[in-house]
Amino acid sequence: MQKKLFSMLALLLTAVIVVGCNTSDKTEQSDAEQNEPANSQQPSENETAGDDKQETPTSNDANTDTQAKPEQEVKYVQKGVDKKETATESDSVDQGYKFQQLPEFTLSQEEPGKDMLVSNANDEVFMRIETANASETSYDAVKTSMQDYMNAVGGPVALSAEELSAFKDIKNIEGYVVDFDTEKVVGVVFEKDGLITKLTIHDNDEQDLTAAMLAMAATISKK
Repeated sequence: MQKKLFSMLALLLTAVIVVGCNTSDKTEQSDAEQNEPANSQQPSENETAGDDKQETPTSNDANTDTQAKPEQEVKYVQKGVDKKETATESDSVDQGYKFQQLPEFTLSQEEPGKDMLVSNANDEVFMRIETANASETSYDAVKTSMQDYMNAVGGPVALSAEELSAFKDIKNIEGYVVDFDTEKVVGVVFEKDGLITKLTIHDNDEQDLTAAMLAMAATISKK
């Protein structure tokens, strides 16, 4: 009887040990699953290569509008001294012309159809520029308008061929000057490249930039 009881206790103890071991294994497995990241799948070789490869942005610098504008050497005489400077191409805001502009001047629109090229040193020294297509008006009509203005200013004197020597390949050209004590007004009209251009220059002895402004005006052409 005592031996039978001992056997039953041994069997019971063995069952308890087996259950405990199974519970421990399950607990350890559960803990391992909880500690493992949800997306623990290792990336494939192709995926890794794709992640490491970075797209290099293409540069459009070569196609941007940063190209240097055309330049031209401009010669003129100021106060009896020969000058030579580099001018840069500039476009009118609403008129259909372009020209080579010296850095000492600023171009702005006075009103539709009229631009002002003003000396940075003295805003009382300037050149008014008005252009029209030869198909829309005539050279004689623009010349008459210029002459009427010059006659209203004072007694105009015709400019010499030497004073207008900056203008090359001109179809028609005529200019006048009205001299005052220390100031002068110059009017010029010329036809070139299908454009008829009228210039009105106000200058003084201190600046003496008429030749410079005429040299720039001689580069006027269609856009």
